[in-house]
Amino acid sequence: MSQVSKVFPLDNEQQVEVKVKENRFDFEIDEMFAITQEEHSEFPFIPVSPCLGYSRGLYPEHPLLVGLLLGFLYHESLTGETDERIQTIAKAINSKNRSKMIQALNMVESNKLGHYPPTRFLGLSERAVNLGQSIFSLFDDDVMFLASTRDKIISHPPLLDHSDIVDPQERLFFYTKDKDFFDNDERVAIIDNHLLNGNSVLNLIKKIYDKCPERETYTVLTPIDLRSQSVKEAFSSLEKSLNIKINIISLMSFDVEITDIEHETKDLIQNELLDNQKHDTKVQYYSLRNVINDHFIVKAQNMLRDGTIHDNPYFISTGRFTLNGKEQQVSEDLFQRMGELLNDFLDDSPKFVIGIGEFMYVPLQIARYLPGKEIRVQGTTRFNFDSSTLRHSNKKISFMSPLERTITHYLYNLEIDQYEQIIVFVERLRHKTEIDDIVQQLKILGAKSILVIEMTSIAFNEDRHE
Repeated sequence: MSQVSKVFPLDNEQQVEVKVKENRFDFEIDEMFAITQEEHSEFPFIPVSPCLGYSRGLYPEHPLLVGLLLGFLYHESLTGETDERIQTIAKAINSKNRSKMIQALNMVESNKLGHYPPTRFLGLSERAVNLGQSIFSLFDDDVMFLASTRDKIISHPPLLDHSDIVDPQERLFFYTKDKDFFDNDERVAIIDNHLLNGNSVLNLIKKIYDKCPERETYTVLTPIDLRSQSVKEAFSSLEKSLNIKINIISLMSFDVEITDIEHETKDLIQNELLDNQKHDTKVQYYSLRNVINDHFIVKAQNMLRDGTIHDNPYFISTGRFTLNGKEQQVSEDLFQRMGELLNDFLDDSPKFVIGIGEFMYVPLQIARYLPGKEIRVQGTTRFNFDSSTLRHSNKKISFMSPLERTITHYLYNLEIDQYEQIIVFVERLRHKTEIDDIVQQLKILGAKSILVIEMTSIAFNEDRHE
């Protein structure tokens, strides 16, 4: 039986008390919800969903199954019918057993779902993009998926853009090659990594409504619903003012309250940068561009924070520029081929697979086909969590983003000598030197080899070993 409540410390004076309201699949609180704090943040805490793979390494099948489970719940809400595979997926997630996760994932992929009218899925924020694509992948008809990005792509006017709630200096953009994305009878489903104040979701719904006022129903899909009564009232108020319906689907929902500390609680763990001697690690570089059809590459120009403009190829299997059901199926076949190609560089030893920022879904899929049983996948994040309730490890590394060197990324819950092989996936690189900072930091972990995989540049395959 899972917990029904938990107290998380904030500081010496306050704590966060969470009470489970809905937990259909009997998930543990710590598996779905953790608290982090970021220095200088206006928020007293930032929720994290450990099941998404941005705060710790997970088996590659784990985050994919979380998305598929939400997809089945969405289908259930539309049809009123419960697919018997729902319980199999939930049990596989709870088991923490990779073999059971693989069986559950294969069972779903062999028989996907269809529905009409089809849905337009939108992944909101970098930590929700892979979740959104996993949900979308359950359906094999005329569905479409559109991922948000922080990249300012000046060669393509955005379909939508709005400010990032957590980082007001940033904006999120939605670019599409299909200008009729919202023009028909399609349903709209918005995916976020959690719901707390709900502002980002509400703002996006307003923007979509401004473009398509005839759209009457929206669905929000999220692993954890943490909304207070006042936030729920804000959703109801928007429904009334726009004459729309907003459905919320989550795996767990909580009552969350910040209170004064009455009893002694465990302190938040302070995250520390790993500081150790760099090990003698073999480094290899390889591009998968030669197996990607040109249809799946979009050539674009993006502008960095300092105003620099770069010509960059984008891999549309990420969901940027939209992805339809047929393209998703082709992409899944391609991911398997890519994983099998990388077997030539790898053995059966424990592996750590890293996706850079928004680029997480593709590494998760490819990692499924790498050799060995002990494979963990984790995404980097721009958020510098000074402390957290994650009790796996308090060690982290920081490095300059290979895509924009003025932005620092972090990787959390690390242990030295845990993995023998590290594989870093990055969507695009202009020069190999752009990835050097993370490579040098990863050498601290003591792996025997680091393999850097780039997706969109043939020139990247020039031999380079260290």
